[in-house]
Amino acid sequence: MSLPRSTTDVLVVGGGPAGLAAAAQAAAAGLMVTLVDERVTLGGQIYKRVGPGFAVEDPRAIGRDYAAGNHLIAAVDSPRIDVRLRTTALAIEGMTVILCADESHTVAVEAERIVLAPGAYDRPVAFPGWTLPGVLTAGGAQTLVKTQGVLPGERIVFAGSGPVALAFPAQLHHLGAGVVTVCEAGPPPGPSDVAAMLRAAAGNLSLLRDAIGYRAELLRARIPLRYGRIVVAAEGDGRIEAVVHAAVDREWRVIPGSEERVACDALCLGYGFLPSVELPRLAGCALDEDEDLGGAVVRLDEWMRTTVPNIHAAGDGTGVEGSLVAIDEGRLAALGVAMDLGALTREAAEERARPLRRRLRQRSAFRSALRRMHRVGPGIYELSTPDTMICRCEELTRARIDPAIAASTDPGVVKGLTRAGMGLCQGRNCERTIAALIARRHGLELASLPPTNPRLPARPVSLGAIADQEIEDHGFFTAAAEPRD
Repeated sequence: MSLPRSTTDVLVVGGGPAGLAAAAQAAAAGLMVTLVDERVTLGGQIYKRVGPGFAVEDPRAIGRDYAAGNHLIAAVDSPRIDVRLRTTALAIEGMTVILCADESHTVAVEAERIVLAPGAYDRPVAFPGWTLPGVLTAGGAQTLVKTQGVLPGERIVFAGSGPVALAFPAQLHHLGAGVVTVCEAGPPPGPSDVAAMLRAAAGNLSLLRDAIGYRAELLRARIPLRYGRIVVAAEGDGRIEAVVHAAVDREWRVIPGSEERVACDALCLGYGFLPSVELPRLAGCALDEDEDLGGAVVRLDEWMRTTVPNIHAAGDGTGVEGSLVAIDEGRLAALGVAMDLGALTREAAEERARPLRRRLRQRSAFRSALRRMHRVGPGIYELSTPDTMICRCEELTRARIDPAIAASTDPGVVKGLTRAGMGLCQGRNCERTIAALIARRHGLELASLPPTNPRLPARPVSLGAIADQEIEDHGFFTAAAEPRD
């Protein structure tokens, strides 16, 4: 199949914080950059822009994230950067990336270096009622609020863990939403946690101030923040009407008899994120396992190089650590690329990398200080019942998947036997849950299970976009004007 081709020094996949920072840094070093993103606007999830045809008169009204995103996006307005939106990376063949543009046609870009910054997506959590209308992920709710000014409901329950479980409910309330309860799966901070955070405060004071501000917002609004509790069911006839939450132990496993029911019309779930590792897997990059960073994480060296020559990676797509880390990782990856291509001397690259590495060490120290409170417990994957939908695309309940799980410890075999993970999301909503169910059934560590085989295209695409137009039809695939006898 012959495709239109172009060349570039650096191809950056992903227009979120890491991708934007990498593109700007590489261009500043004198390299020609192609930046692609499947969305209609730059910014990724955290710095999401309003869509085409809309204008923002007062960015401060949307929040600080919007203003911060403006600076990153402005930096890629450069003659050295070719920005291609509505463009999806489908496959990587050597140093050639196959792209689908405008959901209509494919092109190939050959690059000297590739920087993968695909970002992350909300960790799916399967429990009875999780597919009811009115149950949203934090990312979905953010899209409604940030880009369309629509609140997800009038009586909102927020359930999750980590910084988002404190930040997003406070932000929702500030925007006028009626948040009735916040359930944080992790434990409350204790004296040792506070001491650890203070020891790691250098370079992280803004994060501490934000956390204090969000907590104060909830206290002023008298919104209950319930630590050590997790949602176990959503109830409703046709849409969500109530949430059942329960106390959990340190492994996030439900303590029987602790269930409570609260009426609501929306449930926002923010149990962390999973890295989008489809492209790194297709490229053959080695992955490691760290559930607290999202499960599968890309193995990197000090210049954000993957184990595949000439391919770098950065941001939450390599392990979820937040937008500030993603920005510095993107810049560090670009410096490594510029050094490898001879656009910067090693001395110049090291000098520019020094403050980035210092900040990354500080962020890592702060994350370690929060680990006890924000570690992900295995109980998050143990909330389903036999009737719970596990694979939404193929409409498979746990009862229909359980026989395959009992028969094999290989997620790929379970996929082949049941079609779980073969739908539109390509396993993004169910693969991790199924792997955890396999591990629990057979007494294995989740990290020990093999991943399913990576397949192209990395993202769903219409057949018409990838069809070989050089092949003649001869009428075999064309609808006849008149029915044939």
